[in-house]
Amino acid sequence: MNKIRVFINYKTTDRPWGGSNSFLSVLRKYFADSENIELMNNLNEDCDIMFLNTAYSAPGRYISIRQVRMFHRYGSTNYFKYAFKLFKRRQSKIVLRLDGLRRFYAETSEVKGDKIQLDLIKYADAIVFQSKESLTQFEKMIGKIPVPHYVVHNGVSQEIFNINGKEYWNKKDKLKIFTTSWSKNPMKGFGDIARLSNFDKVIVNFVGNWPAGMDPEKVNIKPAMSQLLLAEEYKRNDLFFFPSRNEACPNVVFEALSSGLPVIYHPSGGTPEIASRYGVKQKEDLHATLDEVADRYDVLIERIKKDYFLFSIDYAGEKYAEVFQNVYK
Repeated sequence: MNKIRVFINYKTTDRPWGGSNSFLSVLRKYFADSENIELMNNLNEDCDIMFLNTAYSAPGRYISIRQVRMFHRYGSTNYFKYAFKLFKRRQSKIVLRLDGLRRFYAETSEVKGDKIQLDLIKYADAIVFQSKESLTQFEKMIGKIPVPHYVVHNGVSQEIFNINGKEYWNKKDKLKIFTTSWSKNPMKGFGDIARLSNFDKVIVNFVGNWPAGMDPEKVNIKPAMSQLLLAEEYKRNDLFFFPSRNEACPNVVFEALSSGLPVIYHPSGGTPEIASRYGVKQKEDLHATLDEVADRYDVLIERIKKDYFLFSIDYAGEKYAEVFQNVYK
């Protein structure tokens, strides 16, 4: 069987830069070792599939709609190459990975990234939604999705985020609570994080970008860091706090679960799809939420251990490979 030739139209960076960059970095490594997928370095090297990531082609850089339109029409972004082949179009396909829409996540109606994601749908041969919540958001905007579509959650490298040597909470020491955010979006729940830090029996640790003007109270703050260092921070803690609203499929929750941390999660967006089996829903009364964590902690840890593979890039990568095979047929 010939390998399916895939061009991932996203240039990742080794710098800390949000969930999409982290996910696509490890997906690229997964496919590099695949028996069924061959990654192409150039879009015009007769690839079978162009894989698009939301509205972006690199961190902070929007996809060129013109480039996608040309590829959709000619199987190439180079018209002269198309003409050189006597106007014979390759049967190349476009697979589009969609995130949530910022109008739901940030409660704003005019967002360039949202418009690009919606525009790209007309050129896609198949779409991967990161969660059922992501699918629902797009259906609210355009109605029935016009092409074959799939829901595939994210996954992380368990060579980096893992439970090797993990020491779990003994219920005697203070509960070490970890949280992280690349974005300073107010919907991330920074006020809840600060409020939690004032509780007597907890220590709250944060890595990322804390918004100026927001009092961190007693939160221990460290700047954004590499994946390897971030993995060490997860492992030092007992619990992950994720008060962010209306997230489609937060990669950090997979990092936390793969590091052996149960999750307190905000009951909105796609997070409950991922975390409800391994965590506790955030209540307005955070004392009651922590009491529930203490009562269920051992059960949650056992569930995480049992389902450990489901948080991995190996599991997510298998699902993406299946999508590519279905589209290629």
